[in-house]
Amino acid sequence: MKRIRIEIVVVLGFLAYSLYSSHQEKEVSDPAQMQAAEVTSYAHEIGIQEGNRAPDFTLYSLEGKEVSLSDSKGKVTFINFWTTWCPPCKEEMPDMQEFYEEEGKELDAEIFAVNLTTNESSSQVVKDFARKNNFTFPILLDTEGQLMETFATITIPTTYVIDKNGIIMKKVIGPMSKEMMNDLAFSAR
Repeated sequence: MKRIRIEIVVVLGFLAYSLYSSHQEKEVSDPAQMQAAEVTSYAHEIGIQEGNRAPDFTLYSLEGKEVSLSDSKGKVTFINFWTTWCPPCKEEMPDMQEFYEEEGKELDAEIFAVNLTTNESSSQVVKDFARKNNFTFPILLDTEGQLMETFATITIPTTYVIDKNGIIMKKVIGPMSKEMMNDLAFSAR
């Protein structure tokens, strides 16, 4: 069951990334692009939606510390679902790091990068990846897949932007740039 779920996440992630990479203003005539558009549209419709209160959760960080969404109460919070083997996830992480270092504190924003650890070979792979890339933002381990199920995450990366009142302001499917994060954090204040 988990194997099938992993394969579905991978396929849907790549389809969503393909759609994201192409210009959406273009007329879509390729059947594969049309299917990717349908998957992305479907991914936006399921799971916790914009306007809902974000459910509180507690996960462990790479350092073994318990971290809860409620720890970021009063801050704009990015909850980013990702894996180490996902190309679009790897693409966005340097921008996430820059945002975290440069604008995050100024905009009173927090990042919780939730690794879908059930889809990794081990949590050590995640630790090595973070260390190799010098990521300093909080990386949380969803070792049982419970948060992924709570948010009904079917594509990665998927990011939820939570405003200071705990309301989901935006659901972003696909990689984010530093500029996008800056704009979202500013508008969620």
